[in-house]
Amino acid sequence: MATAVLDFDPDLYGPLLVREIEAYLASVAPEPAWRARLRSAIADAHLPSPAAPSTTVGSSEPWWHTAPAAPARTLADRILRRQPATQVTARQHLQLMDRYIAAHGWTQHRLWDDEGRVCVLGAHVRVLAAGYGDAATVWQARLAIGNALGRLGHPVPVDTWNDQPGISQHDVHHVLRAAAART
Repeated sequence: MATAVLDFDPDLYGPLLVREIEAYLASVAPEPAWRARLRSAIADAHLPSPAAPSTTVGSSEPWWHTAPAAPARTLADRILRRQPATQVTARQHLQLMDRYIAAHGWTQHRLWDDEGRVCVLGAHVRVLAAGYGDAATVWQARLAIGNALGRLGHPVPVDTWNDQPGISQHDVHHVLRAAAART
């Protein structure tokens, strides 16, 4: 079976991802305290990264151990509070999302909760914020998830599917692995 090659322009589609995230945040009507914690976490870069290890329960390996090594942070990175990007494929991004959810847990109706559990979109954000991939990588990974959902009989946006009653963390891992396998 031939795989379609996507011609992806991050300058064109990157803003679409931002709008999707903003629309999702608006649709779940988060509490003001949650918004403040989200802004604080992003602004202060308190997101998991290779500099702040987090391991999978029962494993001594961090969730990112299969990814390429992260580049060293420069002075500009430290001043601007940014994580330098490590280029990964959409497949690697999906695998990192799967490992992140395995390590931190999964949730519905919000990007992440106080315990660090994330929804599928939250996993995209956390993996990207930890310095793995760019807007193009995330977009390709989201397309792969959407295609996997369609093949599995769920032709709905991933965020809608994530929040449906009856969806479990096991289902999320299954979809992410199915998407990675076809990427």
